[in-house]
Amino acid sequence: MEKIHVSVRAKPLSQDDAKTSPWRISGNSIAISNLSKFDFDQIFCGSCGTTEVYEARTKDLVEAAVRGFNGTVFAYGQTNSGKTYTMRGSKAEPGVIPLAVNDLFQIIQQDVDREFLLRMSYMEIYNEEINDLLAPEHRKLQIHENLERGIYVAGLREEIVASPQQVLNLMEFGESHRHIGETNMNVYSSRSHTIFRMIIESRDRSEDEESGSSCDAVRVSVLNLVDLAGSERAAKTGAEGVRLKEGSHINKSLMTLGTVIKKLSEGAESQGGHVPYRDSKLTRILQPSLGGNARTAIICNITLAQIHTDETKSSLQFASRALRVTNCAQVNEILTDAALLKRQKKEIEDLRSKLMGSHSEHLEKEILSLRNTLLQTELERERIALELEEEKKAQAEWEKRVKEQAKKIENLSSMVLFSNRDESREHIKRDKRRDTWCIGKLSQEHPGNVYPIIQPSASTVKPGRPNRDMGPLLPFEELVNEDVYVDESFKQKDNNKDDANKDCNLPNPCALLHVTNRKKAPRKKSLPMEDNKFLELQAEYESLFLKFETEKTISDIQLESLRKQLIDSNSFHSKESVESVNYANNGCLIVEKNANFRESDAILVIKRLQEQIKVLEMENLSSQQSLDNVVDLVAEQNICGREKCKELYEELINEQQAARLANEKLTSTETVSNINDGNFDFPISVSLEIEEIASEIQNSKDVVQSAMFMVDDAIKSFSALCDTLLVFKTSVYEDYADQILILNNSQNLISCLRKKIFELESEKVLLDNQVADLQKHLQESKLDAQKSQNSLMDNLEQQKFENAELISYIQTLGKDLSCLTSSTVAKDRETTRKELEKVKTKLKETESKLKIAIQEKTKIEGEKAYAEREIKQLRGQISLLERDINKRDSLAGRRRDSIVERGSKIFDPKRPKGLEQTLQDEHKKLEVLAFESETRIASLEEEITATLKEKEEVISINEGLLLELEGLTEKLNTSTTELYHLKEEIYALKQRLEESDINQENLKSSIKVLMEEKEELAMQLTDSLLEIEEERAIWSAKEKAVLLAIEEHTKSNNVQITSLSTELLELSKEKVQVEELRQKLSCMEVKMHADGVTNNKEMAKLRMRLRGTQAKLDAFRCRYKEAIDESILTNKKYKDQLASKCIEVLNLKKELAAVKGQ
Repeated sequence: MEKIHVSVRAKPLSQDDAKTSPWRISGNSIAISNLSKFDFDQIFCGSCGTTEVYEARTKDLVEAAVRGFNGTVFAYGQTNSGKTYTMRGSKAEPGVIPLAVNDLFQIIQQDVDREFLLRMSYMEIYNEEINDLLAPEHRKLQIHENLERGIYVAGLREEIVASPQQVLNLMEFGESHRHIGETNMNVYSSRSHTIFRMIIESRDRSEDEESGSSCDAVRVSVLNLVDLAGSERAAKTGAEGVRLKEGSHINKSLMTLGTVIKKLSEGAESQGGHVPYRDSKLTRILQPSLGGNARTAIICNITLAQIHTDETKSSLQFASRALRVTNCAQVNEILTDAALLKRQKKEIEDLRSKLMGSHSEHLEKEILSLRNTLLQTELERERIALELEEEKKAQAEWEKRVKEQAKKIENLSSMVLFSNRDESREHIKRDKRRDTWCIGKLSQEHPGNVYPIIQPSASTVKPGRPNRDMGPLLPFEELVNEDVYVDESFKQKDNNKDDANKDCNLPNPCALLHVTNRKKAPRKKSLPMEDNKFLELQAEYESLFLKFETEKTISDIQLESLRKQLIDSNSFHSKESVESVNYANNGCLIVEKNANFRESDAILVIKRLQEQIKVLEMENLSSQQSLDNVVDLVAEQNICGREKCKELYEELINEQQAARLANEKLTSTETVSNINDGNFDFPISVSLEIEEIASEIQNSKDVVQSAMFMVDDAIKSFSALCDTLLVFKTSVYEDYADQILILNNSQNLISCLRKKIFELESEKVLLDNQVADLQKHLQESKLDAQKSQNSLMDNLEQQKFENAELISYIQTLGKDLSCLTSSTVAKDRETTRKELEKVKTKLKETESKLKIAIQEKTKIEGEKAYAEREIKQLRGQISLLERDINKRDSLAGRRRDSIVERGSKIFDPKRPKGLEQTLQDEHKKLEVLAFESETRIASLEEEITATLKEKEEVISINEGLLLELEGLTEKLNTSTTELYHLKEEIYALKQRLEESDINQENLKSSIKVLMEEKEELAMQLTDSLLEIEEERAIWSAKEKAVLLAIEEHTKSNNVQITSLSTELLELSKEKVQVEELRQKLSCMEVKMHADGVTNNKEMAKLRMRLRGTQAKLDAFRCRYKEAIDESILTNKKYKDQLASKCIEVLNLKKELAAVKGQ
């Protein structure tokens, strides 16, 4: 993943523009009056040349294109910003395209190891139509896409070029056909986008091309150098007519490019969003370069003049968005079917040459595929033999330890028997020992001060025997006499009760003042603790005996598991031998993997069992150590007890001697003092003290008796321990005998295994004889593979032909559809649009006319009403006038009558002349009035007729408008129906197009599936060849190792191997005996199959037994854990007992020290 490289190049400014420019450049950032700042990969000021711009990034893209990466460089910016100059340059300063072409050919000349084929094409996008500049007659080309070529322009001319001058000549030819126009901003303004494309094909240079063995893949890369037309404003460029149309198409395509860059910078494609590549032909062609498989660089050309601030800002915004777009460029390597076949043929030939050159090694490698199982069995047998030897060693060590333990047990038993004779007396003598006499506070505080530590623990234990009744005191002489035995004293206890008071001689009271108190603290409470200790010892020995039994069972289970492992290994390897033969028949691949898998499983099982055996051995050792520790503790306790008894016995003897001396002194002093002083009160006190001493002696006798009972119990427990140890010894010997039997059985198994090994070696000889057959089988399989490859090639060619036909058919369909859609649909759309526009205009006109007519109608109706009102008024006036006329006529008639009468009277001479004149004047006035009224009536009648005519005209106009409205509504209905039908036709055409697209996609998917199957077959072939080589190498190594082992063990195998090697060398030359070997192999397969069936049955039985033994093992483990817990508890108890014993010993030592000090 790499981002698009964006660089900015500023056009040089004049001095006036430079002074007024609001832009400021600092390093690789450009800002406008500190309002908005833009950072880019590189910014070139006006003084920088085109070579610097080219070397910044384009040169790297050219080098990468030679290595197989796609590359694209395009110049973007507003009109008159220097894009064409940057890309094409001039004679004095060449542009990016000439520099890239020259560098491309120089790099190709330096690369000697590869051979190249260069093609170039030159196209323009003018008014969203693709034209071929190298073939001007190729216009309105279409964009297509397929798996092989990706997105391409169909019908585009590609010229094979061999020199940079040829490329530049073709580019000049294409430039002569490019659309260039004049605007207010630029005299030579590019009116189209141009894409200069170099297609670079390369492969490794091979010396043996004539032989046809070169099979290297072809690298195909595309280098696009794009000169975009500039975005422009019609107000600034003054574009009209054709130039305005060109500018609108340019702005539309650049706007689509901007939206694509914006969507890609926002991560719409990675998030599953839509990126509108298809909205413009420019973005559709450059789709791989925008977020696809290409390395892309953008050169953003700007002008820093103040007039073009908005355009410059929009260009920089586009460039900053492009910085966030990432591409994923990869080496485009095409590996054709022919190249694959050539590569595989070459590998097969190499393998054949290796096989033919290695002779015996070649045959041994082929044998390895069949000997694998046998070698594995031999290796595992050796492992099992080593394990058995280790087990023998461990068994011998264990036997030694058992013997040592038996010796220790014998020594301990002898020691226990000795203590049965002597320790009873020592205990008695030790218990007869009395405390040091002391007058005063010691006689009162003897329980609490003498045994401050033991008493709390002893108080919790109940006494083992009930308290005896205290009898009379014994004579002092009997207590001092060392020849008196405790047994006799107990027998004569009742007889001496009465004699003790009679025969006792009281000592001198003055001498008794210096004698300490003989009262001892009762020890009955501590003796039951000793009983508990002996019981705990006995329980511990029983637990140890149970541990021994569990360890015995565990060892039995381990031996049984080893037996099962041996049987499993035999059955497993027999299975593997059967499967190896089956594998030889089925292709020598699948069974080897299964065998390796089973071998790994068997090794894992053996390792687990070994770990379990080690754990059990460690547990056995720990239990033995704990038993040894317990035995040592018992022995140490016995020795310590004996030493303590001896010390106490010696102290008793010394105390008895001291008591005799004291007794003699007392007798002598008592007689003297009694005679001289005659004090009778003192003997009473002495007698009381003697009674107390006698009671203490009685208590000591009771303590001695309880100690005797304890000693008897201890003797019994030691005898029981001896019995358990003897049983343990017998069980150990029995286990030893069982293990000897197991070893014998294992040796028998080893002998059986060796026999089987000899049988397998004989079978191996037969398998060696089958190698030639397998070799032929391999050759046949190779021939079959070649045939299958040829058939696949034929099928692929047929499929390619069919695909080409289908593609051509689809293309024709697409062309027809496109023609139909482009011609008919476009025409229909245009006609419908025109008609719709006309209808809309007519509708608008009619609506306006309707509105006007309605308004006129309302006006006319108002006028009509007004006219009717006027007519009514006029009619009223006419009626009034008629009335007036009638009145006037009547008046005129009357006046005429009167005039006639007056005329008659006038002619009367009697009438005067003035009356006649007045009458004439009145008559004239009446005539004038009549004329005026007539004229007024005539004018009113004319107005009425005119209004009636206008009314009729308005009514006729309304009727015409209504008719026009009806016609327009009918036209609207027809146009809507036609539009509906057109929409249906368009929908049907879209459905057809979708169906054709679906069919095309299905065809593409089928082609993809076929290609994938072809690739999978090729990969399988390569993998199979590699696996065969690896397996052969592995088999060779294992074969050598096992052969060395077999040579060490048996000399006969060496003779057989040498004979086999000679036979194999002969078999490489003699291929005639293949059929006989096949028959032998089939017989061996039948035998191996039968052996496999029997081995499977044995394996099932052994698995059942293994499950049972595992259940037993789990039970024994539970018991063993319980025994360990019990042993931990007993150890804690023993430690507590040892601590209490040590405290008692310390107290005894203190008492002895006190006695010795006194």
